[in-house]
Amino acid sequence: FDTGFHQSVPMVEQMLPLPYDAWERGLRRYGFHGLSYEYQAIALRKRHGDLARGRTLVAHLGSGASLCAMRDLRSVATTMGFSALDGLMMGTRCGALDPGVVLSLMETGRFTTQRMAQLLYRESGLLGVSGVSSDPRVLLATEATNPRSKMALDLYVRRIVREIGALGAILGGIDLLVFTAGIGEHNAVIRERVCAELGLFNIRLDAAANAAHAPVISNTDSASVVAVEPTNEEWMAASHAAALLGD
Repeated sequence: FDTGFHQSVPMVEQMLPLPYDAWERGLRRYGFHGLSYEYQAIALRKRHGDLARGRTLVAHLGSGASLCAMRDLRSVATTMGFSALDGLMMGTRCGALDPGVVLSLMETGRFTTQRMAQLLYRESGLLGVSGVSSDPRVLLATEATNPRSKMALDLYVRRIVREIGALGAILGGIDLLVFTAGIGEHNAVIRERVCAELGLFNIRLDAAANAAHAPVISNTDSASVVAVEPTNEEWMAASHAAALLGD
């Protein structure tokens, strides 16, 4: 279920730049958070109507994090790939990483596969860089006195901005930018910092609406509508299960 929503992405987005037999063996970019994005496709159509059918970019920012670019509410590109390690920096996961770093660590640090998995999945991301916490709220409270907390937040925001730029280019612009999941729905500071770096897209926030976590947080001068939309992966999974059972 969690990868199913991304079956609509073109082959060029699924392909890995490896020898072609990797593709034939099923090694490809599957994408994740599909249940969340599928729920968003339903919710955004109800709330925003035809606007949501245009160039929509959804940012699922929770303990795990990814972006999904949609046209006509169908996935056309996403930041996670073969595994849930890829793409954005996350709470404890590294996100996109030069494979040469992994090779170097395994050669010089004598890391086993299991130890490397522990490092990349559970000891990296916001927690690894800050040495304090995987929770942005904790890092925001300590960034003034802890340079590593500030660096972790700066890197987290930069990675989100970079990937929004990349997916925005694929879409040819952004009509609707949506924040969802725990951080996306509830952390106004992270939303503000991300959008402050999106001047290329002429995105502007309404400070009061953002602070209130309103459904629409962009101002009237913004070239794109910026929205906050709750997600419900559990409901989506239950709906699929009910359909399979014929209920």
